[in-house]
Amino acid sequence: MIVKKLSRWTGFITGLVLLAPAIVSAHVIVTPGQAGVGQELVFSVSSPNERQTPIVELTLDIPRGVSDILPTVAPGWTVTTESDGSSSDPTVTAITWSKGQIPVGQRADFSFGAQVPGNATSLDWKAYQTYADGTVVHWDQKPSGSDDAVGTAGPYSVTKVVNDLTPTTTTSSSNTPSLVIAVVALIVAVAAWLKRTTR
Repeated sequence: MIVKKLSRWTGFITGLVLLAPAIVSAHVIVTPGQAGVGQELVFSVSSPNERQTPIVELTLDIPRGVSDILPTVAPGWTVTTESDGSSSDPTVTAITWSKGQIPVGQRADFSFGAQVPGNATSLDWKAYQTYADGTVVHWDQKPSGSDDAVGTAGPYSVTKVVNDLTPTTTTSSSNTPSLVIAVVALIVAVAAWLKRTTR
């Protein structure tokens, strides 16, 4: 009886572990998550539709210090930028993708070229999704452990600008199989121990 109950818990816990990466990535994400100081690169913006009506507009605020913004053509969308016109050399402060649609249960990727600051810092990518029913989801909250939106607000994505850029290949999803194996092994060991003690 105990072994049967533990086997049920094994399946339940394994399911939760496999679901974890999907929960973590369920918001507007800007990648890469790390860049070298002064680096010129192409950023990708992933925007999933998590509601029951299409997304019709996405706005991304550009963090201070990011320059040379050049949005990529996005078929089916109108791409516009906002600039700080207070200087003789205005800088782009926001990119908006509009007049398109991200259907329910789907996602879209947008991109733009840019140069990051020449000093180590964190780039906070605040984004705003507008849905066809007028709802605006604000991804502009400071990350605090949970990546899920509460109501119409959730945490922003972050890119770390570092002095010593080293390749990073480990992600939360790549750690999942090891975590699943560890959890299952622990449960099996406990089940075996309980079986011996009940004899």
